[in-house]
Amino acid sequence: MRVSDLEGALLDYWVARADNLPKPRVDDGFCWIEEPACDGDPEGALEAAFAPSTDWAQCGPIIERARIHLVPAAAGEQATWTGSVPAGTGTIEQTGATPLIAAMRAFVASHFGDTVADQSNTA
Repeated sequence: MRVSDLEGALLDYWVARADNLPKPRVDDGFCWIEEPACDGDPEGALEAAFAPSTDWAQCGPIIERARIHLVPAAAGEQATWTGSVPAGTGTIEQTGATPLIAAMRAFVASHFGDTVADQSNTA
């Protein structure tokens, strides 16, 4: 599956995989990850929704840590954004309808390349 086609829970799943978050899965249209218990007890772990492609609070730290640059499309063009991740002497770029989608596609592409395995049945 092309990274440029990822959106919603499937994009969030691949962001979780790229960020090495514990046990990501897609179920009921949402991406879920495992959150460790405060006391570190594995038995107390909880599932938490993970949606960086729509939630600035989850996406912002990734943008900052990965140094993702966001640029809106030129005036008069279709409303899209480009996310760019520094990669050696160049950049890895992806576009999206929103800044978060563009940023998260660029983040995934910087870890896995332009394609990923089809994980549409990850539950």
